[in-house]
Amino acid sequence: MSAPNRPRWSRLVALLALVALSVAACASSPGVRSTAAVPRPDTTTDARPPETGVDVSLPPADGDDGVGDTLFPSLGNPGLDVIHYDLDLTSLASADRLDGVVTLDVRFTEPRAEFTLDAVDLEVDEVLVDGAAARFRTDGPELRVEPAAPLAKDQRATVRVTYSARTGSRMSPIGFDVGWSDTAAGSYVLNEPDGARYWLPCNDHPSDKATYRTTIHVPTGVTAVANGAPVGHTSTATGDTWVWSEDEPMATYLLQVLTGDYEVVVGSASDGLPLVSAVLRADAARLQQYLDITSLQLAFFEQRFGSFPLDRYGLAISDMPSGLAMETQGRSMFSRDDLPDAPAGYTEHLVLAHELAHQWFGDAVSPARWTDVWLNESFATYAEWMWLEQAGLGTVQQAAADALAARGSGSTGTPTVSEMF
Repeated sequence: MSAPNRPRWSRLVALLALVALSVAACASSPGVRSTAAVPRPDTTTDARPPETGVDVSLPPADGDDGVGDTLFPSLGNPGLDVIHYDLDLTSLASADRLDGVVTLDVRFTEPRAEFTLDAVDLEVDEVLVDGAAARFRTDGPELRVEPAAPLAKDQRATVRVTYSARTGSRMSPIGFDVGWSDTAAGSYVLNEPDGARYWLPCNDHPSDKATYRTTIHVPTGVTAVANGAPVGHTSTATGDTWVWSEDEPMATYLLQVLTGDYEVVVGSASDGLPLVSAVLRADAARLQQYLDITSLQLAFFEQRFGSFPLDRYGLAISDMPSGLAMETQGRSMFSRDDLPDAPAGYTEHLVLAHELAHQWFGDAVSPARWTDVWLNESFATYAEWMWLEQAGLGTVQQAAADALAARGSGSTGTPTVSEMF
């Protein structure tokens, strides 16, 4: 994950090693402000339905689990293609709990009398398929669902799951914490490669992209941020509700959800591309330089890679631990502790460029299997070298030589889980 596509745990570690070697929303809404374009260089409440006490006893599954990913055999769900997710989340940080209702628009790619969703340690209260109660049970990393009637190939169905999850990150096999994490200021999610299933019933594999609408209920005065465009915000005496819409197809590992005292900064690049960033209110002024650098990088990469492949971009600068960065789609996520007040230097330019390049290589175009993640990271790493040379902070030739000298054994194209990043 050097740029826009992996939890920056591993990314930033790798990037910092390279450094050592190579010496937005409605203007009337609270928490939203606008900025002018930066010229480019020439060169409601909880929507949970009542519990129904559905019988959860099911016969054995009628098909294999997972979609055949050699690195993560349990990820993905055979026989289904999720077209759209509608998330309704209630963040209860004081109780270390998340309540959710997710409605999935699913096309079945093969006949299924039973189907699965990726879901680990979730408390499921109810599953409806086209409005009818379905039998279900949780089984290891799966939520197994038996609809009232079998589903035919190419049939579309609406699957609604009411559930709750204990918040708190989990250790992924890659060696990083993933999932939903609570912080002093609020919360964030980090999902690459297998973290979404710990807080959301989903088809948690990059081969299945979908669009998203995310509604987040938070305490009064708290800002909630998700991928895409802000399309709604209401505030009452009992809490705030924020609604975001991501209309570009997206893999689950690129999901972004942030809560806290954020300011949504809305601007545009010189060519009119919307820029929607989220920064902690106390950091807004000191972090403006990084938003400005991003506008310059956008112009530089568009000259080389073609038009920006998504409908908007921005930065999300949170209070997650130092050493993390992630190319969450349309708004790359960084730790405030990794972006200092001093003028941006080598490391800051590197990580900003890396995550931005991932929007082309990893987000807009995503791997069909996790063994291909080297394509995400290799293109983004080369892009960061290009930007560092443009910024006068090194040369592509020297960066490549240093990386090659530091390279370990093994094949980039056939990694083990621990070697993915």
